[in-house]
Amino acid sequence: MSVCVGAIAMVMGAGVPAKAGGARPPVRYAGLDGCVCAPWKLWVRGGRVVALPDARVFSVGRQRAPLALSPNGRHVAYFQLRSGALVVREMATGEVRAVPGVTWSNAMRAARVDLSPGGRYAVLGIGWEHRILDTYSGESIPVPPGLRPWSFSPDAKFVLVVDDTFQAGIYSMSPFVERGRVPVGGALGPDGETVAHFTARDAGIRLWNVSTGGIPRLDPVAVPVGRTPTRMRWNGDGHLDLQTVTPRRLRKGGGARYTWYRVDQEAGGTERVGGFVVPGSVYNPIVTGLTP
Repeated sequence: MSVCVGAIAMVMGAGVPAKAGGARPPVRYAGLDGCVCAPWKLWVRGGRVVALPDARVFSVGRQRAPLALSPNGRHVAYFQLRSGALVVREMATGEVRAVPGVTWSNAMRAARVDLSPGGRYAVLGIGWEHRILDTYSGESIPVPPGLRPWSFSPDAKFVLVVDDTFQAGIYSMSPFVERGRVPVGGALGPDGETVAHFTARDAGIRLWNVSTGGIPRLDPVAVPVGRTPTRMRWNGDGHLDLQTVTPRRLRKGGGARYTWYRVDQEAGGTERVGGFVVPGSVYNPIVTGLTP
């Protein structure tokens, strides 16, 4: 398969060129359109497609270079092709800022990058070694060996980290110190103490609270029938959202459908609040909500 690299115009609707700064957040997913070709493209709510011609697409051969979306799709992180800088792009304004002191090197070829809500912190991982970068100051916070950042609180004041058995600890970001342990990883709530996680076989959702050492709600909230849960996230208003997927092999016409549900923690139900389809023609899709 050939690799084609070139600047491709940003597309809106029937192909009207648009500038990256004019894109309306949030991004729903990113990927390579139609073939394993540069540049990266971002599919934004409303139908606009934004190209990132300045982003590195490949690290070695056809191995994908890191690109990350914040959980709300409002920020994108990637390595620039020419400068090598790790940058964060704010979708609402088009502003691109470089993370001080971090540039592309051969050591980065198998790296992973994740973004916190708001885009302040970037997680840079190589193997099981991770560090958290302040994208404004460049401060680098080493994560204890064997642990991986999994979920930030909505305000990014706290982060939940997991080990290889998915046992988890909660750390404050300033200063970076452990403040509690939980028996399972999941989505970290606004209070930095509540974790939403899936039950066995992903059939339901439970909440675990660090202070009480137990579960605030006795009965799990059931996942919608026939849906495969993929991820949960909390927003700044304290609402918990669930994302599910219907794989392309189960849908006519191909593609995978992602659906968002609002979880009613009091009544124990879910309500559909949105969704989108990632076409089968998109290679290496990165879906908003599938990052910490």
